[in-house]
Amino acid sequence: MPSRKPYHKVRGGCVTCKERKVRCDLERPVCQNCCKVSRPCTYTKPPLGQQTAQALFEHKDPWLRWVSEIELMHYYTAYTYQTMSDNPVLVALWKEAVPRHAFRHHFLLQGLLVVAAQHRLHDKGDNFTSLTDVANFYHQEALSTYINLLNDITEENCHALLAFSQVIVGISYSRLSLGFYEETTLPHGLISRIVDIFDLLKGALAITNQAYEWLRAGDLEPMIRPIPQIQPPEPSAARASCAQALSKLSDHIAGQIDSSVESRVRVESLLSAIELLLSVFLEDFSPADKLNKIVGLPVFLDINYLTLLKARDEASLVVLAYYGVLLHYIHHVWSFGRIGAKVVQAVSSLVNHDWSPHLIRPQIEICGGT
Repeated sequence: MPSRKPYHKVRGGCVTCKERKVRCDLERPVCQNCCKVSRPCTYTKPPLGQQTAQALFEHKDPWLRWVSEIELMHYYTAYTYQTMSDNPVLVALWKEAVPRHAFRHHFLLQGLLVVAAQHRLHDKGDNFTSLTDVANFYHQEALSTYINLLNDITEENCHALLAFSQVIVGISYSRLSLGFYEETTLPHGLISRIVDIFDLLKGALAITNQAYEWLRAGDLEPMIRPIPQIQPPEPSAARASCAQALSKLSDHIAGQIDSSVESRVRVESLLSAIELLLSVFLEDFSPADKLNKIVGLPVFLDINYLTLLKARDEASLVVLAYYGVLLHYIHHVWSFGRIGAKVVQAVSSLVNHDWSPHLIRPQIEICGGT
């Protein structure tokens, strides 16, 4: 029987990893080990930077803290909710229904405060340190509660969990866009954060699968069903060109398969991801649905494809570049900005030059298209 992989203690690791005797990556508020399998994740002592943010709010004058929260909630209800979707039906939910759930579920309210703080940071840039501390504090509190509740989805909390599962994705992209993470200035760091967001989206799928009937009967039901469209436009020339390039990439990857099971699983997961991307590039959807379709696409990615991405399989990275193009199509949304372009650039710097022909179209797209 093979011996267990050596365990090296890490100072400051979470309680769960210490008990399981596995190496903790120290990610806050929830480490990757706990996030992947929805385990409770707690730390005995926060890192220095977060201690500052916690101290600022835990010991802040209650009146000043309350005023800060009211200001952010006002910003959300006046401005931020309008940016949560391009679809009028969903915008109405973010304006009325989601805040109602937030007032009954503190973690969702904290999530709205985070997205409002980061939206204000993007739009105004004032009080940078103060707003960053606010965003970090509420992000830590809300995400930790959300991860724990994924193990206890009920009829009463499923609607708030569904809303938060979408809020946290927007928050995560905007934190990338605002430069919250130093490591994302390097290609590997950026790719890791993108994969983390894909993992978060899988949480949204788990909520929908477990609570589908409850959600269908609730006021957030439009979030889980396609919105009927009237006379959607034809795919643009740029989208059609990307589809053609993806088809060529598909043929190239299909030619790499050999007789081994490992090769078959790898190629099938890559082709599945390409097929999913093709469905978006070729689909006739209205501008109002563009944001939701693009952001929600990774929910349906094969888990084996995500494994390839985490291993930095070069073919999987090239496929990711085409998702970067889709993200670039929504760069007008404040929380995304140049993230799509950065993904394409990161992939281009990480893969062998043999893949260059398959990256020409993504590079054209992020430079303005033709």
